[in-house]
Amino acid sequence: MRKINWTNTLFLTITPILGVSGFVWLWAQHMIAWQTILFTVIYSFATGLAITGGYHRLFSHQTYQASPIVRFLYAVIGLAAFEGSVLEWCSDHRRHHRFVDTDKDPYNINQGFWYAHIGWLLVNQPSDRNFANVADLQKDPIVAFQHKYNIPLALFVGIALPTLLCGLWSDFIGGFFIAAMLRITLAQHLTFCINSVCHTFGKRTYSEKQTARDNWFTAFFTFGEGFHNFHHQFPLDFRNGIRYFHYDPTKWLIYGLSKVNLAWDLKRVEVKQIVSARINFYEKWFNTRLNCSNIHNYYSKFFEPARARALSVLMNLEKTSQRYQQLKQHVQQGKARYERSYALRKRVYRNYLKQQQRALAQAMSQLSVVTKKCPVSA
Repeated sequence: MRKINWTNTLFLTITPILGVSGFVWLWAQHMIAWQTILFTVIYSFATGLAITGGYHRLFSHQTYQASPIVRFLYAVIGLAAFEGSVLEWCSDHRRHHRFVDTDKDPYNINQGFWYAHIGWLLVNQPSDRNFANVADLQKDPIVAFQHKYNIPLALFVGIALPTLLCGLWSDFIGGFFIAAMLRITLAQHLTFCINSVCHTFGKRTYSEKQTARDNWFTAFFTFGEGFHNFHHQFPLDFRNGIRYFHYDPTKWLIYGLSKVNLAWDLKRVEVKQIVSARINFYEKWFNTRLNCSNIHNYYSKFFEPARARALSVLMNLEKTSQRYQQLKQHVQQGKARYERSYALRKRVYRNYLKQQQRALAQAMSQLSVVTKKCPVSA
């Protein structure tokens, strides 16, 4: 039996008790201030985005680069969630990706839903953590500073600061119980849901090699982190939700920062890789069932034409994209002999490119529908 980490256990037990019981008591006494609720929501968003955009997509996976001020804000505000330092968080997370669903995975879902959700933290010992996999982060002065002063900074930004700020409207009690304790509880358990819910419930749309699943419900409450099967298949993409309608505030934040030169080198997986992974996933699903005659006929009649159309549209999209990038480069560099003519052609190709992108989305949607309507349920 593994030794219990009493520090983690007590904190993860006392915090929700104080947060929930304090909220209920304040509600019963009609002492909840709307300013405190508003501040809690805003601070929860700031804290959550510092975890998803900072701890996760910037520091853990380095899917983009950010200015020192952004890195500093991520590091400090992220501590308000009491999920450890950047080094601790990233070390665990990189181990998770490298050894997913094995005994070396710190929050291995195969050891049970509740173990992956919170149980692993109750037995996780500081001595178990090896920082060799975050040697690059140890060289970062901001990360080193945050790790050194992790606890006092967390106590300040996570408990003292929200309590004091709520005191501006004379609600120190609400600030402590709601803006601090309850917010911390919700922030932690929503993060934990990625390790438990998103490895148990949802759809595997790109790979069945690991248990990660896309779960839109979790994505809504975790700032876009719920598109987890995609993330495990393509961890170096700064997006988790790749479609324009996917709810991924973290992606929007990173993109917004890039527009004001506070972030750059945003990494995107090529469309060809994403589409190929999706098609391969469908093909593998059918290949395991082709021994049934009705499945074989359905595969030949419906799936193969849909796949051929998707690949054809993808090929046209790649050609159009290459030509568009060439024209764009010519105009930007001013090397076009007839710049106005090239600019016009660029606009034409851009519009055609958008049409091809919509056509590809429709083709992939049709492929998904064909698979779902297969006589044997997926």
